[in-house]
Amino acid sequence: MLLTGLSLATMRPGDAPGPGAIRVAGERIAAVGRLAPEPGEERVDCGGLWALPGFVQGHVHLCQVLFRGLAEGLPLLDWLERRVWPLEAAHDAASLRASARLGLVELGLGGTTTFQSMETAAHTEVVLEEVLASGLSAVCGASMMDRGGPRVPPALVRPARACLAEADALHRAFDGRDGRLHTALNPRFVLSCSDELLAGVAERRAGGRRVHTHAAEHPDEVDGVLAATGRRPVAHLEALDLLGPTTSLAHCVHLDEVERERLAGSGAAVLHCPSTNLKLGSGIAPVADFLARGIPVALGADGAPANNRLCALTELRQAALLSDLVAGPAVVPARTWVERLTLGGATALGLDRDRGSLEPGKRADIVLLDLDPAWTGFVDDPFVRLVYAAERGAVHSVLASGRFVVRDRRPAGPLADLAGAGEEARRCLPALLARASL
Repeated sequence: MLLTGLSLATMRPGDAPGPGAIRVAGERIAAVGRLAPEPGEERVDCGGLWALPGFVQGHVHLCQVLFRGLAEGLPLLDWLERRVWPLEAAHDAASLRASARLGLVELGLGGTTTFQSMETAAHTEVVLEEVLASGLSAVCGASMMDRGGPRVPPALVRPARACLAEADALHRAFDGRDGRLHTALNPRFVLSCSDELLAGVAERRAGGRRVHTHAAEHPDEVDGVLAATGRRPVAHLEALDLLGPTTSLAHCVHLDEVERERLAGSGAAVLHCPSTNLKLGSGIAPVADFLARGIPVALGADGAPANNRLCALTELRQAALLSDLVAGPAVVPARTWVERLTLGGATALGLDRDRGSLEPGKRADIVLLDLDPAWTGFVDDPFVRLVYAAERGAVHSVLASGRFVVRDRRPAGPLADLAGAGEEARRCLPALLARASL
C-alpha cells in the first residue's frame, strides 16, 4: 500500500517537515519520501493530510473508562478511597471488558496507537485480550497492592507473593504477543505496597522487566510516604533499586532537587498527565526542568474519572500551555512537545526501536491529520498548528501495524468490531455501581 499526497512530519531527528509518501508492507513501513507507485500496489490518495507517527500515551487506566464522571470534586486520596478503588474492586470480567473496549475505541479515534495502562487487581487477562483484538499496541499489567486499610476494598489487596505470581503468569502468557503487547509490573504507589512487594518488583526489574508506578502526585501522598518510610517517594524507590531505564513514574509533580537529580541519573522516565493533575488539584509538574535534565518524558491522559477524556491532543496542548506558564513562553518548543507524544513517548516506554517515528523498518503506526489552515493557522510550522490549535476532530485516519483502525474519522478494521462498546458499557454500569454500593 502506498499513501500519497501527504505532508510528512517523520519525527526522525533532523528531518524537516515536507511533502512525500509512505509505502507500507505488511505491518511495517517499507519506504518514506518521494515515491512512485509499484506495479500491483494499492494507492491511497491522502489529499494533503499530514502524516505523523501514531501517538504514544504513557499512562492510562482502561479499567477506569466506565467510571467517567463518577468521581468529581475530590482530591487524590479521597478520589481513590471514596470512588475509584470501590469501583475498581466491583469490576467483574464483563464490566472490565466493556470498559477496555470503550477505552480502546476512544484512544484509536484520537490517534493513539500505543499506550501504557495500569489495570485493576483482577481479570487483567480480559484487557490484554481486548488490546490484541483491537489492533493497537500496549504495555499493560495488573495493579499490585499488598497494603490496605479501612478505606481500601479487600478485593484490591493481595499478599505480595500473590501479586508477584500473577504478574509473572501474565508475563508468561502475554508478553511479546504479536509484537504489540508487553507486560509491566505495576506497584500502585509506595503507600499501597510493602517493602517485600517492592523488593520482588525490583528483583524482576533487574532481570529486564518493565516497572510502571505512580509517584509524588499530590502533597498528601508525599507527606504519607515520608511518615511511613522516612523518605520522599522517589528517594524510597531509589533505595529499593526501583529506578532505572525500564522504570516509568506517573506524575512526579512534587519532587525536590535531590529527587530530580536522582531521577535524571537513573534513566527512569516521567509520565506527564497535565489534565488529571489540574482536575484533582495536585499541581503542575516541572516538565521543562525534567527535559533540561535529560529525563525522558511521555504524555498521558490517565484515567477517565480523573480527566473525563482520553485525548492525546488535549494533553499535548495542556502540557505546552502549562509549561509556557511555569517556565516561560516557548522555553519548550512546539516540536519538542510533539516529540513527547511520538518518538519521545516511545523512548519513555522502551519502544523507540520499533515505533515513534516514520522510517523504514518501523511498525506502520501512522496518524493522518487534517490540519486545515482555516482552523489551525496559515503559518508554515505544523508543530505550532498541531500543539496549540488542533482538536481531536483533526484526526482523520489512523493505521496501526499497517491496518486502518480509523478511516475518515470512523472506526475501521479491528476497531470497527468494537462499535457497540458504548452500549455494552451502558448495560454493565448499573450492576457495577450496585456491587460498589455507590
